[in-house]
Amino acid sequence: MAIPTSSGAVPGSKKRKRVAVDEPIRASKTAPKGIPTVTKAVMIRPAPKRKATETPSDDENNSETDSENDSDSEDSLALRQAEMLQLEEEVIAAKTAQARTKGLNTLLAQLKDESEEIAIMTAVGLCRTFCRLMSRGQLVRHKDHNPEQLKMVKEAKEAYVSYLKGLGTLVQSGEGTSLKLSMRLLKEESVHMKPSEDYYFPNLSYGVIIKHILLSDSPDLVTVFAEEYVYEYSDLRFEFFKAIPTISKDIPASNTIYSENLFSILYNLKDLPEPAEELAESALYLNPPSKKKKYPLFQILVHQRHFQDAWLTLLARPLPSKQRDILTILPKRIIPHLPNPRLLMDYLTDTYNSGGVTALLALQGLFNLMMSHNLDYPNFFPKLYALLNRDLMHVKYRSRFLRLLESFLNSSHLPAILVASFVKRMARLCLSAPPSAIVAVIPLVYNLMRLHPTCTFMLHRVLGKEIYGEKIRKAGFEDSFDENEMDPMKTGALESSLWELETLQSHYHPNVATLAKILSEQFTKQQYNTEDFLDHSYTSMLEAEMSKKINKDPIVEYIVPKKIFFAEEKQNEDDILPATENALLEFWDFE
Repeated sequence: MAIPTSSGAVPGSKKRKRVAVDEPIRASKTAPKGIPTVTKAVMIRPAPKRKATETPSDDENNSETDSENDSDSEDSLALRQAEMLQLEEEVIAAKTAQARTKGLNTLLAQLKDESEEIAIMTAVGLCRTFCRLMSRGQLVRHKDHNPEQLKMVKEAKEAYVSYLKGLGTLVQSGEGTSLKLSMRLLKEESVHMKPSEDYYFPNLSYGVIIKHILLSDSPDLVTVFAEEYVYEYSDLRFEFFKAIPTISKDIPASNTIYSENLFSILYNLKDLPEPAEELAESALYLNPPSKKKKYPLFQILVHQRHFQDAWLTLLARPLPSKQRDILTILPKRIIPHLPNPRLLMDYLTDTYNSGGVTALLALQGLFNLMMSHNLDYPNFFPKLYALLNRDLMHVKYRSRFLRLLESFLNSSHLPAILVASFVKRMARLCLSAPPSAIVAVIPLVYNLMRLHPTCTFMLHRVLGKEIYGEKIRKAGFEDSFDENEMDPMKTGALESSLWELETLQSHYHPNVATLAKILSEQFTKQQYNTEDFLDHSYTSMLEAEMSKKINKDPIVEYIVPKKIFFAEEKQNEDDILPATENALLEFWDFE
């Protein structure tokens, strides 16, 4: 079956007229309320006859030929439609299993027709037929059924299962009508095929719908299913989460279409009901169960457990192109809704160990597990220290990392030698960092100095004897800091000095130079709010300079030069007197 476009046409095929929706055929009036009906085909009127004296052109002949072909196509479609409606009535009125099965098999064969119009028309007709059978109780076994009736029920249910699979194939091809038919059948099945008076959800039928939706290569249909059903109704969302682990077992991990569609639905799910009262009052697609009984549907913990299982199933599948997006929403939109966030420990540690930008994004989720769930991560600070490299100062996640870094180093119980290594490493990176990164690092260094006073010795390192100072002036100073050492406890940073930050006091950007001078002054401020500095960029710093009010006009040259190159020159207030020039400089005369 070819995949139809959003307009209903099949790519690469000739445009065909759809089944018109004008006036319902009389036979469809017996269909249950809400069931889609097949309508009469619109007949095209024949063109008026030409006069005998007129000679039709080739284009007119082609137009008449196309019109005749369209008319024949409409007649053929109307005939097939009438035959199908008659066959539906025969299936409903059948008294034997053989007669009913024969009619259903004929309709099921038409469901696989190469013509899109016939396939959709048959799908609608079968939906109407099975809904009528359900409403009459002819798909459910009863105690008073005789053997022939039991056989009719059995074979009709087998045909219904085959119809659901065929409908799923249409859903997978991107046909939107088939999705609506499937969801309509789901509602009818929950009413007329429940085994008892209690609440019943057709899990098998819903699982078929979910499987074919996730295997569909139509992103628009996946979006429609998510927005109109999964996000809208709590029972459909609950059963969707519940079905994902089971369905995923039958789908190979190499199937990227399935994984990306599942990611799309879970990623865009933003509003989960939190309190049990809110969950109980949420919208339901099927008839609600009695709220006097504690159904799992209304238990927030069970809801969250299935949500957790769905995400863990997705994270177990290879999806490298979406890993950064997952890590971005993990701390705020996933972890708070998980009953057992520790299950993410292996995923986060493996991602953190991989290094690079993904390690930066995994850092916040890992931090949440360490702070809130007592996760013990060995060699955490050496791994964190390894992330401080030159590339960090240029990535867009820099502000997130520095914000977390301040949280990690904010404990006064950390050894000063560890904090000194991070401070020295950041100071060294500032030598090649953009101004927007430097203005974020300097306040962070200031706050760490205030919190760990032992590190302030790095600001003013006194060598002790005069002979050492004389030796340094002659031979130069050898920094004791080993920037190649990956263990922050062995870098020798505490015996070094922050000469890099003093160098920044001569930075070309005036804001950087001014901010760097705070480390040479007395520490009177308790601490800086680093949030005021983290989100700076070249654009924001340039706009700040351009928007400054100039109280005094800047001094500029008031004598306009007539030449720009002179070997020797003598200027007075009246004119410029050039000295003897060579021939090359004559070309630069602007007079």
